Amino acid sequence: GGSQDEKIQSTYNWSFSVQNDLGKGMILDVAYVGSALRHGYGQAYDFNAVAPLTTWNPKDGPIAKFRDPTSTGFYSTNLIRSQVGYAGFGSIPIWTYKGTSSYNALQIQLNRRFGNLQWNANYTWSHTIVYDNLAGTTTVNSTSTAAQWVDGKLTKNTTNRPHAVNFNVGYELPKLSNYWKNGVARFLGDSWKVNGNGAIFSGTPYTIGCAVTAAPIGYWTGTPTGGFPFRCQMGSNTYLPDGQYPSKTEDPRLQVPFNTANFTLPAIDSLGIGNTPPTLRYGPGAFNLDMSLAKNFKFGRDGRYGTEFRVETFNTLNHVNPNNPNTGLNYNFTTGAQTNAAFGTIQGVQVQARRAIMSLRFRF
Repeated sequence: GGSQDEKIQSTYNWSFSVQNDLGKGMILDVAYVGSALRHGYGQAYDFNAVAPLTTWNPKDGPIAKFRDPTSTGFYSTNLIRSQVGYAGFGSIPIWTYKGTSSYNALQIQLNRRFGNLQWNANYTWSHTIVYDNLAGTTTVNSTSTAAQWVDGKLTKNTTNRPHAVNFNVGYELPKLSNYWKNGVARFLGDSWKVNGNGAIFSGTPYTIGCAVTAAPIGYWTGTPTGGFPFRCQMGSNTYLPDGQYPSKTEDPRLQVPFNTANFTLPAIDSLGIGNTPPTLRYGPGAFNLDMSLAKNFKFGRDGRYGTEFRVETFNTLNHVNPNNPNTGLNYNFTTGAQTNAAFGTIQGVQVQARRAIMSLRFRF
């Protein structure tokens, strides 16, 4: 524990669970779990960072004293540091207690453990929030310049699929020898087992991202130590009218009707930080079912030898599970043209098409 003023890393965990026997071999488990991190150790600031708008600013453009006369760019980062910071030093990381995150989840499980039919199903609702995730700077071996100048709340983000269902089932088929009592029926018709497992997931969070080409040197941040969360500026018309799609050539079923005109490059004096949130929406969910049919054949005295025949199918129902759409806008600074023709289109799947495998294994 520890107070905010003390800035000591604090981790809190809580859980509540109930288990009940419903009879007929069925057990129900319900649990609520959570955790929270406050003042997490591991985010580093660069004490010798070059402040924003040092090498460039919206009024003057690139600052001449930092330009390298032997090239078209600026002096090296450490040379600029020596002019405005501590000469003779490169990055000076200062480790902080800035990490903040939380996780909450409702977990429900129902299973049947006995008999020829056994199954298990579980459902999880979860919500994960993280802060200070500037360009992946929450790890202990990286530094964040931007975190010194930018409010950490700008990086509030969700990172998980909200809903997840997993299930599996195993069933031993009725023995043929129960109805036709002879050795052939027992050899060919007994000991067949069907197994299956599946998953139903919500989609993953994503947002619209901006990139720019042909921008003036040093533009937006005006610092070689960088690290700012470059984002689009968005308006209020996120989606196109019904029946319209970003691409006129791709299949409409594989597009999300984002309105390209709703997103622009951030303002010249914004440090490149537009108002598009880190999570704008959730992508397509996923459904998958795998099945298998197997039988063991026994040979020899006391069944010392055996053969297992198995047929397995993956994505048995051949369900289409599309990926998130392409959400990268690429603007030419000079012309203003958006040059990513794939924007808004879905170009892949989360689960591959159905596959079937037949195998025969001998045991001796």
